[in-house]
Amino acid sequence: MIAAELGGSWVVDASVAFGWFAAVPGSEQATRLLDAGPAAQLLAPDLVLVELLNTAWKSLRLGAITTEQFQVLAHRAAEPFHRLLPSAALLARAGHWCRELDHPAYDCLYVALAERENATLITADQRLLRKLEQPRPGRPAALDLAFLTT
Repeated sequence: MIAAELGGSWVVDASVAFGWFAAVPGSEQATRLLDAGPAAQLLAPDLVLVELLNTAWKSLRLGAITTEQFQVLAHRAAEPFHRLLPSAALLARAGHWCRELDHPAYDCLYVALAERENATLITADQRLLRKLEQPRPGRPAALDLAFLTT
């Protein structure tokens, strides 16, 4: 899929969004989501901000990012998103997905949001992608970040 084709609503998890702030595998593809402009509505549960900050902190401790990169993320993590939805509003459906997929709750918040918004989840989380690869009625679509090309 090329960036020009991106339209509609996309739920973006922290594995993708971190690539907007640091050079990590998948950063180039993640940036293409931002380049798609207003046609692509980027959504996430508000939990994404905590996940991004925690990932940045771990990366800073490992020397993988600079203090400046950490500060930029800490101050601007919410800016690329068109909407951040309260995690509390997604808990019941996330609980359903935890049971259905036998998968951790924080990832299932993204699945619940994709379901609620009739959006596609974009993630680099291969474990989650494997669990969502079998299409079933009511199951939201998921796309591997690696499939975004120029």
